[in-house]
Amino acid sequence: MKAVLIVGGGLAGGMLALALRERGVEVSLIADQAPSATQWSYGVIPGLPLGTSALALQAAKASTLWTELQARYGELGWGKARLALHGGKPWAPLVPLPAAQVDTARFHARLPEVLRQAGVRLLATEALRVQWDQGQWLVPCRDGSVQRSGQLVLAAGAACRSLWPAWPEVLRGNWAGVLELPHCPAARLQLPSQFQRPAVERRSGELNQPCSVVDAGLVPRGAGALLGQISCFAPGLAFSAPPPGMDQALRKAIAASPLPKGLAEAEGVWHQVPVAFSTTGIPWAGPLPEAPGLFGFSGFSGGFAQIPLLAPLLADVLATGSATARRQLEQLQVWPPSFS
Repeated sequence: MKAVLIVGGGLAGGMLALALRERGVEVSLIADQAPSATQWSYGVIPGLPLGTSALALQAAKASTLWTELQARYGELGWGKARLALHGGKPWAPLVPLPAAQVDTARFHARLPEVLRQAGVRLLATEALRVQWDQGQWLVPCRDGSVQRSGQLVLAAGAACRSLWPAWPEVLRGNWAGVLELPHCPAARLQLPSQFQRPAVERRSGELNQPCSVVDAGLVPRGAGALLGQISCFAPGLAFSAPPPGMDQALRKAIAASPLPKGLAEAEGVWHQVPVAFSTTGIPWAGPLPEAPGLFGFSGFSGGFAQIPLLAPLLADVLATGSATARRQLEQLQVWPPSFS
């Protein structure tokens, strides 16, 4: 089996690294110390499918995969939850739905230890670029080292395009922001019945001016809670600086939302992170064009539900070239069509 080098120490890179180690593959993981998007994600796993696609139907079973992961690696932050929706039918807030949540504070606190215990070689540095040289991939890093591998996976979220500008335009990025509250004012997850973000993602290639949307939500995180989220999109593929005033725009939208009164004025720590997304709503889990041995694993929509499903399949392809796993990825429509 060929060794695998992964760039990205968040949920995608971490889960893929664990899946590869379970298959006996030698894994090195470049984990930038900057906060990842999943670190400030809601971490919500719906108990029902959010669509009719094969991926949506399979991702609805993600809680079973998380319980299996916790049986193998110990506590990872997953737990059952009740979800209250707002903004839909008048009765929706009164009828909590079955759901689950991965507490992202607990998950990211445990992840480095879990990876080391699994035998993953962790490299706490920033990947600067990716280049092909004499039959292998080279990744120069901020600490002066150069990592090499015949198989390289980019799982670095919004940083993927800067590392590999030839990534197809379906992968884009935007800024997202949340407030971290010191205390959790509600036991239930509170989310909108319909998120605005996906519609903007789909038409992001047509934007000619910046656009912001707020999907008002409140979920527990650690000893406190996350209040969010605002998503800011800009035209083009280049990643620009975050627009000013995102936190105030979020507070204004929260004040006008059905969330409990007073939250808009609550004290909290502001966090803004770059987020990767796919204009099709379908993540990328497969090879990149005209780049032998280079794979992408990014662009998720609901990563805590999708990644535990996809990581083992991609790991099978990387470890043994499994045709069965590849067919499953094709059926889920996450394997690039040009490679089918």
